[in-house]
Amino acid sequence: MPVYAEIITKPDPQDSNDLEILYPNTSTKLVAQAAAGKIILFGGRFNGRLLSACTLTPIYDGDYQLAQLSVREVTRRRGVARQLIIQAMKQLPDDLQSISADLSHAPELINLFSELGFTATHNFWQWQRPTA
Repeated sequence: MPVYAEIITKPDPQDSNDLEILYPNTSTKLVAQAAAGKIILFGGRFNGRLLSACTLTPIYDGDYQLAQLSVREVTRRRGVARQLIIQAMKQLPDDLQSISADLSHAPELINLFSELGFTATHNFWQWQRPTA
């Protein structure tokens, strides 16, 4: 099941429906924030449908926060979140220096984030962009 990440700013009607499944009652707000450039909304697509999504929010001076990782319930435990994050990391903004993620409410993701190169720092997991 190959999942491809794309940045969502202007979803078509089907994507809007898929985002509402992933983010009930908050999808419209997330899309508006993405369209305004306040967040980056990554959607994970398989067979033309959005199965997963996450947000990347600029915090300060190249630091971003990964949040709101969501995977459709019927596709969980199939590597969808892993593929979404890996594909999204190939499209990072040029100014990005680090990504943090608060996993305190999602301990099931600790192994995934560890495997992706994130390290525990207090309550957050952090990834640093390799220097060239």
